[in-house]
Amino acid sequence: MKNIFFIIIVIFSGIVSCKINEEIYDLYNGCTEENLQYKTTSITIGYKNSTYQLETYLATNSEEYKTGLMCRENLPAKIDGMVFTYEEVQSRGFWMHKTYMPITIIYFDKNRNSISISSMNPCTRNLFETKNNYELRCLKESYKYKPDGEYLYVLEIKNDYEFMNEINAYSEDEEEKLKLIINN
Repeated sequence: MKNIFFIIIVIFSGIVSCKINEEIYDLYNGCTEENLQYKTTSITIGYKNSTYQLETYLATNSEEYKTGLMCRENLPAKIDGMVFTYEEVQSRGFWMHKTYMPITIIYFDKNRNSISISSMNPCTRNLFETKNNYELRCLKESYKYKPDGEYLYVLEIKNDYEFMNEINAYSEDEEEKLKLIINN
């Protein structure tokens, strides 16, 4: 009987400490509600005769580019992801530091044709891992998400978007590219 009681205490303590650790971790990462306010926009992804409508957050300045979908465990029901619009061409990859949900990222060139797509998983911090080691590991992991060329637009889509399988299948077509249309 003492063993069962001890096991229950250990399990309960672990569950409570995990929840507290998540809250402390979010605070430590600088994740606050004020970081999470964005304008929204409607976009369309086109492929041959198919189109897919998405409601997304819109990132248009350096602070929004830097924050992206960080610090979010989920997106609101009506939001499918985030679109980034740049004024100058970019070539660096994105990373999943402080991003808690899996996403798919599509890079688009100046003509809004897709050039690269990656499925990205959260870069979670390991138990007892230092902040510096965690950030370095996430940075190294980001190299596999580097696009195949320069881009002006980026679309991050939550992986549970209802047409994600179709979009992923179309992205494999070497001749026909996905087309990004920002509706407003």
